[in-house]
Amino acid sequence: MTTESKDQLQGQVDQLTAQLQTDSSNAPRVLLERARVYGDLGETSLAREDIARAASLVREPAYRSESSVAAVERAVRELSVSGDNKSQTEQIVASDQDIIDLVVQNTSDVASVVALEQRIRANKTQLSGEQVCALLDAFHDMCTDGKLEIVEAVASCVSAALARLFVSEDAKSVVGAAETLTVAVQRIVGAWTKHSDNGEFKQQACKFGAKMYTTAVYALSTHVDCDADVLRSAVDFYVGQIWLVGTLPASDGDDVCQGILRLLTASRPQLIYSFVKSNGSLPVERLLNLLGQPRSSNSRSLAMLIASQLTAAVQDPEASSMFPGYVASTSRTNAPAALVQLRTEAAEILDTLVQSTIQSERTRGLYALAALYESGAGSEMAVNVWTKNGWAEELWDQGEFDLCETQLSLVHLADACSTDTKVSASMKKLGNGLVQALARKHTGELGEIASVVLAKWSNLPAPVNPGTNTEPNDGPETLDTNDADPVQLADSHIARIIALADSNASDSKVATAAERSTEALGFLCLNPALKQHIVQSPLVLQTIFTLAQKSNPQLKFAAVMLIRNLTQYKLVLSEEQKRVRQMQKLSQRAQTGQTIGSEIKEMESKDQEFDDASAVAARAKAVCQAGAVACLASAVQGKVSDSTKDAVAEVFVALATSHELRGQLVQQGAVHALLSILSSDAPRAPSKDAKYTPTALRHARDKHVAWALAKCAISVPPHLAFRDPRALTRLILSLLAEESDAQSLLIRFEALLALTNLASAEPGSSSDVRGFLACDLNGMSLIEMCVLNDHVMVRRAATELVCNLVHEPRVFERFVEGADKSVGDEESRIIELPDDIEDAEDVGSRRGYRAQRMHVLVALSDVDDAATRSAASGALAVLSNDPRCCRYLTLVHPRALDVLLGLADTKDTHAAALRHRVAVICANAAACGDPRVVAKLRNSSDVARVLQSMVEDPQAPCFAAAQSACEALK
Repeated sequence: MTTESKDQLQGQVDQLTAQLQTDSSNAPRVLLERARVYGDLGETSLAREDIARAASLVREPAYRSESSVAAVERAVRELSVSGDNKSQTEQIVASDQDIIDLVVQNTSDVASVVALEQRIRANKTQLSGEQVCALLDAFHDMCTDGKLEIVEAVASCVSAALARLFVSEDAKSVVGAAETLTVAVQRIVGAWTKHSDNGEFKQQACKFGAKMYTTAVYALSTHVDCDADVLRSAVDFYVGQIWLVGTLPASDGDDVCQGILRLLTASRPQLIYSFVKSNGSLPVERLLNLLGQPRSSNSRSLAMLIASQLTAAVQDPEASSMFPGYVASTSRTNAPAALVQLRTEAAEILDTLVQSTIQSERTRGLYALAALYESGAGSEMAVNVWTKNGWAEELWDQGEFDLCETQLSLVHLADACSTDTKVSASMKKLGNGLVQALARKHTGELGEIASVVLAKWSNLPAPVNPGTNTEPNDGPETLDTNDADPVQLADSHIARIIALADSNASDSKVATAAERSTEALGFLCLNPALKQHIVQSPLVLQTIFTLAQKSNPQLKFAAVMLIRNLTQYKLVLSEEQKRVRQMQKLSQRAQTGQTIGSEIKEMESKDQEFDDASAVAARAKAVCQAGAVACLASAVQGKVSDSTKDAVAEVFVALATSHELRGQLVQQGAVHALLSILSSDAPRAPSKDAKYTPTALRHARDKHVAWALAKCAISVPPHLAFRDPRALTRLILSLLAEESDAQSLLIRFEALLALTNLASAEPGSSSDVRGFLACDLNGMSLIEMCVLNDHVMVRRAATELVCNLVHEPRVFERFVEGADKSVGDEESRIIELPDDIEDAEDVGSRRGYRAQRMHVLVALSDVDDAATRSAASGALAVLSNDPRCCRYLTLVHPRALDVLLGLADTKDTHAAALRHRVAVICANAAACGDPRVVAKLRNSSDVARVLQSMVEDPQAPCFAAAQSACEALK
């Protein structure tokens, strides 16, 4: 090769290296290209290194694709390397067996093994049982000898082979796969038994092979109907060896934690039995040690998930099937045996750690106990801890003399326990003084957490004050056991947040400090008086919302909860629910010996004043002006927890309750934010199913989303606020199917108002949803039920909706079809049906005025509520354009004409509208072309009187229609 050629190739290497440093999106392809150039240069080792790096990268999801895997495999097989002295690893690999042979001889390279793994994952090859066992033996030998160059690649290759054993559904293949898996698991257990005294082997094998062992045991649990002894030995091996070794202080426990989580989904009874019973209490102890790690540890987060899942699993009586007394454990009065055992072991370990005189152990125990409550497992796993006499007292008595790090873990425990009312009340009684002292003395994390704890304790009953010592005290500072002043607490957190106004929101320390103070304010504003105090400082709200939009999900959630607590309206209660709540209050006062004095009455009166609708509406306006809507919209972007979505939906319901805020909500993106948090089974798009029946929404969040959208749809023009009114219509329609109670009546009423507005678009326009709502979604069935509702407001709203829907031809026909079937051959004859018409088989075939839907509209035109009369008569006015309706009103229904004429004599605010409707009906009837109808109108003196009165004022809305009727009846 000439010097010029080498320079050109070296230039290509430099160019590819620079590309790797600036853009890693195509790293595998660039590495393979550089390996090819290295091969041309004769740099064999560098070429192999690049191929190995590319092979490692394509195992990651970000780089894995069919083309990238094929390119790596092709590079391993086809790359020519210059030089006469080619080693065995530099030869082109001819087959899977060649690679395995090289692995067994420990002369293979990473790229070859990765290429074999990729072929397995792509279903291009399947290893035999002998080949799998050969790789397993080679892996364990490498861990023994310390030759770790390709050990991780070998473990990943074996894991892929075990996972792909059951790809084929052929019976013979399944049996062979089962045998291979059983032998492989036995080979693994045998290797660990052989090296039971070799600690170095266990560390290396667990470090590189944890995922492989998890795959083997998981596959054995899920795919093979294996012998119970084989499964038991496999799970015992994983818990007793892999879990214990993988959770040593010097180990990275992430892989084994994920393995336990996988196995919890495969074979719960066996895993729980092995976890709780094998090796004494060591497995539980290791779990608690992981929970006691620093809060930033990833293993601690995984351990919290294990604790949560484990607690849920052991509560199932079937999980105790391997414990003695399984039958008894299924009794409702007894906890499952597995849960009892877990509680006992956890309590013993936690007691030992927390009561230790070694500060590091005590700190670890307090963090572990806090983690149990943070994961939701504390009330189950830690319940036995609090039953020991004097345990909680010692906790706080010793806390006064602990180091700062231990005191920090103690206040973290108090913070985490706030979800358990009983434990939290006990903690406040014993630790109120110490936590106040820590909040005063410390300005860092310890002081911030202590202040948060005091905020969470502020709504608990005050601890009993043992009295004040008036004698001089030259000793240590006496701890104040009285409650901290909530206003002072709020002011301190407000000051902290305002101080962060100009800080960088992306700074983790700033975000954490803001989160803690925001969380504290959220708890403090559960006190109605403090809600007003907080909103009087708009700067603090603006600072919180600004920081939250640019910060982590934790601060966003804290901001959402603050908005929620500030803007929450009182629940709408029925009279019965109000009486029940009053009785509960009286019962609580009787238990505490509290009398209903003037101070309590005055306090309750102020609380009611701060929480009445006008006060909440004012706070809602204040938070919106401070930027709450933008904060809420940012909180639901990206990957969001269900609790955040639930809270955001509730907040938007509260904000949309205020009429003046609805336009602002729509303008600032509330509609898009609400639609983005719907659950997967919520109705979003039009249904193509002709038999669709609207049903109540399954999830409470979906109901809140639909309710908030309904509130917005009441006040905002639909064609301006919503891109696709149909998507919204189906969602809001489901609110009409909610169960009937005081709250649901309000929801139903507002849903009807929203649908009325949605159905008010110009007929035939792109925004017209009348036919879609009434017929395509079968909405008329629910709407007609609401028309017959006992509540006057619901009935009125439903009637107004019907008045809008009758412009749709299919709804129009629904009302007028068959309306005149009862008209006989004689001119004015009315045919009555017997009282037993309800026995008719087909409603549509019934004859008589009571059987027609227009009968309901006539009846609603005669109710006390003027708005309902106006809506019902308006619907009749539209329907009177059809002669069938005119014949029904004049010839079939015995009272319809009298009811309509009575509307013309109304003297209320709706008089003009009602008179106009009557005039239109009379005009349409006179022009319907049926001489019997015309004769009926001509022969009625009341009709003549009413029409004559209508034409006296040419400026009246009814003048034109009345004049037309008079001319037709001459």
